[in-house]
Amino acid sequence: MDAAVETLMLSERVRKEKEELFAAPARVDTQRAQLLLEVYEDTKGEPPVIRRAKLFDRICAEKEILIDMNPIVGTITGYKYGSYPQPEMGARWMKKVDKLGLQRGNALLTEEERECIYNAVDYWKDTNLFNRARDVVLKSLGIDFSVWQKCGVGTEFAPYGPMSSSPDFGKVINDGFTGILAEIEAEKGKLAIGNAEDIEKWYFYEGTSMCLNAMINLAGRYASQARKMAGKESNTQRKRELERIAEVCEWVPANPARSFHEAIQATWFTILGVWIESPTTLFAPPSRLPQYTYSLYCSDKATNMITDEDVIELLEFFFLKLNGLAMVIAPHGFAWSQSRLGLHLAVGGLTPNGEDATNELDWLVLEAQRRIQLPEPLVDLVYHDKLSDDFLLKCVELVRTGIGQPAFHNADIAIARHLYHDKMPLEEARNVSIVGCVQSCVPGYSSAPWEAVFNTAKMIELALNNGKDPLTGTPLGPQTGQAESFQSYEEFYGAVVKQMEYFIPLARTMCRTSWNLKKDLPVPFASVVTNDCIKNGKDLQDGGARYHAANAMSFVAGVDSANSLAAIKKLVFDEKQFGMKKLKDALAADFEGYEEIQKMCLDAPKYGNDDKYVDQIVKELYQICYREHQKFADYFERPTKPEAFSVTSHFAMGRFTGALPNGRKARTPLTDASVSATPGTDKSGPTALIKSAAKVIDTVKFGGNHFNMKFHPSALDGVDKARKFLSLIKTYMDLGGYHVQFNCVDSEDLRDAQLHPEKYRNLVVRVAGFSAFFIYLDPEVQGEIIKRTELTL
Repeated sequence: MDAAVETLMLSERVRKEKEELFAAPARVDTQRAQLLLEVYEDTKGEPPVIRRAKLFDRICAEKEILIDMNPIVGTITGYKYGSYPQPEMGARWMKKVDKLGLQRGNALLTEEERECIYNAVDYWKDTNLFNRARDVVLKSLGIDFSVWQKCGVGTEFAPYGPMSSSPDFGKVINDGFTGILAEIEAEKGKLAIGNAEDIEKWYFYEGTSMCLNAMINLAGRYASQARKMAGKESNTQRKRELERIAEVCEWVPANPARSFHEAIQATWFTILGVWIESPTTLFAPPSRLPQYTYSLYCSDKATNMITDEDVIELLEFFFLKLNGLAMVIAPHGFAWSQSRLGLHLAVGGLTPNGEDATNELDWLVLEAQRRIQLPEPLVDLVYHDKLSDDFLLKCVELVRTGIGQPAFHNADIAIARHLYHDKMPLEEARNVSIVGCVQSCVPGYSSAPWEAVFNTAKMIELALNNGKDPLTGTPLGPQTGQAESFQSYEEFYGAVVKQMEYFIPLARTMCRTSWNLKKDLPVPFASVVTNDCIKNGKDLQDGGARYHAANAMSFVAGVDSANSLAAIKKLVFDEKQFGMKKLKDALAADFEGYEEIQKMCLDAPKYGNDDKYVDQIVKELYQICYREHQKFADYFERPTKPEAFSVTSHFAMGRFTGALPNGRKARTPLTDASVSATPGTDKSGPTALIKSAAKVIDTVKFGGNHFNMKFHPSALDGVDKARKFLSLIKTYMDLGGYHVQFNCVDSEDLRDAQLHPEKYRNLVVRVAGFSAFFIYLDPEVQGEIIKRTELTL
């Protein structure tokens, strides 16, 4: 965005705070690592929930307090932009690097910080979650999932952080933490301590109470600091603001919020608490903020306490707070997830009785994001036919900024999914928000453990090479025959299916094993702000939440697999242009010297053109993924559902995937998302593309689908083109599509940003289930976004 335009759109104080936040260096705070060692040494033999609660209490009592010019206070560390390492999740890699990565850059370490981290690594090197899970899987199944990862079969067989969750912010705002503490005490009074199960509940209640009181005390520390600063402040306006901050923090989150400002601060303290407990992505998104803050907005407006411009500015400050969060990323981790935080904020949607839920705050959220244009929160439109035309046009106005927001999610599909999988009442099923990347959930009532990301394209490679990874020579899968032995397409397709039938159940077993080990790293604070953990006396990770919005395993590169199968079917068996041995030789040579074969492979039928020849193959592959996935429940033996999204694993796993029969070269990115077209292959226009996308995956049975489209800005210019664009979306939704998101950028600008990043520090694009600053993305991811087909209407 042009700097002059940005200055006009933002107030001076917001503009300055934005500049300071994004100029702040990435820092890693080692205080948590040190406290972790101390607490775990002091609490040996105590229940895990008490150990985690005592760690949380120590951090809240001792962490450095930072109050800047943002009227919403609280940072995860003592720095403007920083995070904590989590050696208990994975440790050994931290000794192999000289700097630690955050979402917006690497953090250099002082010698003191390095020593602290090394001490933590030594303590956790054998007992961290990753190594424990790897050891159990290796001994029980004879499989080293690190080898699977290095060969590109998948990743995240052991979770790095807790499951996705969405706190009940409305409960925090309406009851305050003191109200929740009273609820805990009432449940404790029902316990029979002689009962083993009740003893476990008693410890859970002790731990959650400790966490709530720790956050109340932390808010009090911010209040005290603000009063001290006010006492020394000579500027009258700033003095008043600091006094106001003190008043707010003395009241929330302990008590019910009395104003819109207090509601936003209470929301932020809740998010902050979840991240202090475990700084990781996909955790504590603000979800349906316009719904749970609306009554306080109305009361403030009625008494002239606040104007809409005040609300927009406060929302912008809140958005800046979200973008101050970060997690420490393992060296390989950035490749898999890039810079996502996954802090979704839903607008639109329905009320419990099925009416349009849109209110004035939905409009103000869109306007605040239009002005400030940040990656987080990820604004999502929960789409339905009762939305007004004016509101939809306002959404297009935000899409035009190019930041890839809002993403559009089909409320009808999400509701049907909730009813199908969770059997919940219709009124609750309508409370749709987004969690993770593109998954739907009922905010405040759901837990969502994720499992591995699975590379279906690897199954094509393994079937072509008799179960052996061609890039490393590692035997991985069952021996299903040499490529030249297949006499028909059906035989080869059967070999691909056998590879899937072997790998998918094993991958799920690995994930179930890891999550069972994860139970001894509970999250009492995140649990206490999620229904019905208190009622059940159980942690989120122990099955305490009312609903299980299980992410389970996600399937990537289905389109690459189908395009490859279509090429083999047409060129080898239907038209007999060449044999399987020659194709295998071409793939082994990465098409060097076999350019004619590569061209034929590239020209073969491709998904995304409303062509039944290949679209049917995509559909069949996703049906097999679903069938094999459903052979297992989750780690609690609860029914679960597969996912279909890529984050940026399509690019990361592409590094470990050889040349494919669809014409793709080795070690290049796979196709993004789950129903996006391979860049440049969707040649029949956007209508054909959405028809393909809507028919290849059952979006009710799956937990979501992931669909990226890219338009040149001129395609959405003006009201008439905006209405055509909205008609396209409605058609997609009417056909049963669940999710779609858009890049509205000029590819020439993106190429220039690669060459001159200093000129584009504010350029935000849509990557996968998240938006990100373009200049921080890996060059390969940048290139993949540039190559996506630029559509017109």
